[in-house]
Amino acid sequence: MSTFDFSLLQDDLIELEKKLRGYGSKSVRDEISLNQLFVDHLASGGSRTRAMLALAAGHSQTLDQAARLSIATSVELLHQASLIHDDVQDEDSTRRGKAAVWTVAGKASAICLGDDLIGAAFEELALLPKTHIHQLPRLVTMVSRGISVMAAGQTIDCQWTPNSHTTFVDYEQIVRHKSGPLLGLPIAMVLALTNGSDEQIMRVLAGASSIGVAYQLADDLCDQVEDYNQRLNGYWVLAEQITDGSDPEVALRQRFDWHLDHARENVKSLPKFCIDAFEVLIQALHEKYPTFRAAA
Repeated sequence: MSTFDFSLLQDDLIELEKKLRGYGSKSVRDEISLNQLFVDHLASGGSRTRAMLALAAGHSQTLDQAARLSIATSVELLHQASLIHDDVQDEDSTRRGKAAVWTVAGKASAICLGDDLIGAAFEELALLPKTHIHQLPRLVTMVSRGISVMAAGQTIDCQWTPNSHTTFVDYEQIVRHKSGPLLGLPIAMVLALTNGSDEQIMRVLAGASSIGVAYQLADDLCDQVEDYNQRLNGYWVLAEQITDGSDPEVALRQRFDWHLDHARENVKSLPKFCIDAFEVLIQALHEKYPTFRAAA
């Protein structure tokens, strides 16, 4: 039975939204403020999956609300910053059916908003209650390293061209870097506050990176037509690499399976809330990409 009861998080989620809407700098003159841009961006929706994982995991471990919210808000700010920056880099004009920040206020303002939110993520960690403040250096290091890993993966992704001839091993490494940290951090930070070891935290982060690859593989299969010769896509990386005439989709689904098995293997000996958190992520993956249910 899961240790998570999401019905207990309603008050936390209300407070989370209040905290998020307070970030982004106010107007200096008469410009559209970064705060207003962020509030409008948040209004487009989103699942808040990462924040909910932090809240649910923290609740299951009886962390007080201030600690839960500090972690959840920090991770969500980083996630939203990454989305805003991604839209600029990919020149995607919409986000969840609404105008992307950069199309409303320009690329420079969108980049500034993303930077503002990254700084705010560290401010949130500084709000940890005194009972956990001794773990602050550890959490700051985890977040800083996570941002660095994501930036490295995103850099390589942005440098991709149809002539890059990326191997599938390289593709998976890029995706691990881009996607893994923000899936693993909400679980790893709760683990840190409950005195988890460095080895346990590394297991969480490694397993989460595999879930990140699985997400990307499923997304790439759905987007294979529109991504062809336009973006790095795992389906086409496999298609270029396969020489025996086998179906790239079959190979992609096999790797999808492998990554979910690998993720579960990494956390099977960890505290139950880590296992439950991974199952929440995997269930969300199946719900978003139902054609992969049978493959799981």
